[in-house]
Amino acid sequence: MSAAARSLTRAQETRPAEQTRPVEPLSLRRVCGLFTTGVTVVTTGPDGDADGTTVNSFTSVSLEPPLVLFCLHQQSRLHTLLEQSGGFTVNFLSGRQQPLARHFAGRRSAAFEGVPHHFTEDGLPVLSEALAYLTCTTVDIHTAGDHDIVIGEVVDLGVPEHGKEPLIFFDGSLGPLQTGADSFQHTRQAS
Repeated sequence: MSAAARSLTRAQETRPAEQTRPVEPLSLRRVCGLFTTGVTVVTTGPDGDADGTTVNSFTSVSLEPPLVLFCLHQQSRLHTLLEQSGGFTVNFLSGRQQPLARHFAGRRSAAFEGVPHHFTEDGLPVLSEALAYLTCTTVDIHTAGDHDIVIGEVVDLGVPEHGKEPLIFFDGSLGPLQTGADSFQHTRQAS
């Protein structure tokens, strides 16, 4: 059990059951951080004004039509570009792209200089060395608390041949998912 989980467990044990209070944002963040997620960089905007932000709140929504969503803080620098472009690209990062995740995680605009990228026919930026990418047209945006839920219809996708292990986020840390024969215990049933 991680230190964050142990700390939260002890705090819950000392609190009387009848006493209820709102969930503290930091506690919610710590607990949700124990849910392993992939790491993406959402990019949008035209050449010369493109930007991106690191996002782990991404999920597929529907296969027919092909819909995905991600959550974007309402104060994010990407909002204006997202509205102007009408679309976005979700770039799935590989395990070796941890520096790229940190590059796009800051509050200030993240320059594409030195970052291998190209633009789709619709003018949306794609990180050329991403594990995979989905280019989307924005379908809807729903406000939810201090974030917006951005829903997009997938219009293009790709899996560049640059790496196979994904970058994951767990318990406040970024790192590659370790795969292979030694990483997981497999139980085989006799046939």
